[in-house]
Parts: sequence; structure tokens; C-alpha cells
Amino acid sequence: MSYPSGRRFEWSVRNLLESCGWVTVRAARSKPVDLIALKDGRILLIECKYNTRISKERIDYLKSLAGKAGARPILAVKKKYERSIKFIDVDTGGEVKIEEA
Repeated sequence: MSYPSGRRFEWSVRNLLESCGWVTVRAARSKPVDLIALKDGRILLIECKYNTRISKERIDYLKSLAGKAGARPILAVKKKYERSIKFIDVDTGGEVKIEEA
């Protein structure tokens, strides 16, 4: 995936989060994560993947970073021909309703 399409997907995720009341910060060049979301004392560290997979090393890093920050590690994914963005809790593997995260 090209950098511009990945960046567009990150902005889509960011806009969705903000529409649900989250304060978001996008990290340049995905360092250390793509997005950080804050709401009512909760912290989400979000890795965004559009039509690609995430490596085990990146998942382990996301979990480690979230543990140090007291945050919840989330994977935002969307396949090319799917309409909706799915939010996956990296610790449990379960889908998360972002309004309730």
C-alpha cells in the first residue's frame, strides 16, 4: 500500500473517532503508532491497516507500548471492498464498538 492511501485511511479512522467524541492525535510516519485517541480518561493506541496485514513484531510492539502507557491497543482495519472500518482489540482479538471502547 502506498503512503498516500495509508494516510487517507488514517484520516478516515481519525474522523470517525472524532465524530464519536474522541480527541485524536495522528503521529507522523506512524511513529510510534498511527493514532492516539483520548476520551474520558481512556487511551487507545491505534494501528491502522487498509487492505494489508500487520506483522507479529508490530503487534507485540503495540501491546508493549500500550502496557507501558496504560492504554488499550487497537487495530483499525478495512479491506479494499468493505464499507466499514473494524476496530479489533489486540489483546483479546475481539471486535470493539468504538463508541463503547
